[in-house]
Amino acid sequence: MSPVLVALGGVALVGTTVVVLAVWGRIRYDRELPFFRCRVSAPPWSRRGQHARWCLRRTRAAWVDGVLLLRSGLLRLWLTPLAVGVGREVTVEALEPGQVRGLGRRPVALRFTAHDGCQMEVAAAHEDVGRLVGPFLTAALSGLPEAPRERGV
Repeated sequence: MSPVLVALGGVALVGTTVVVLAVWGRIRYDRELPFFRCRVSAPPWSRRGQHARWCLRRTRAAWVDGVLLLRSGLLRLWLTPLAVGVGREVTVEALEPGQVRGLGRRPVALRFTAHDGCQMEVAAAHEDVGRLVGPFLTAALSGLPEAPRERGV
């Protein structure tokens, strides 16, 4: 047997295994957790102009007990846990339609602060705003009008 055929067979076997693992991981985690499509902002030190603000590839994220799980890696095979918080004045911001690609016509973003003080922003489709805010529901309630009050109360 030719060494070239053996090498091609090995590459095909490894490639097939990786693809099967990627598909299996996506199916497995999507059944167990309410993932939503999103884009994460690039860290401020790596930005080169306005075009580099959002990462090039979409990812998926889900909340589990106050921890944001981000699918990461080349084929999104890994889960990266992020323990984050939201400031008191932070609200869900509506973004311009062309500002973030691949998240629909009305994307929204929310700014998070990691425990080490690093800031990051996560953008999602407007339909996924409930999943984006996760345990920080008050960040989504900022645009509501004040409740009517009776006289004398």
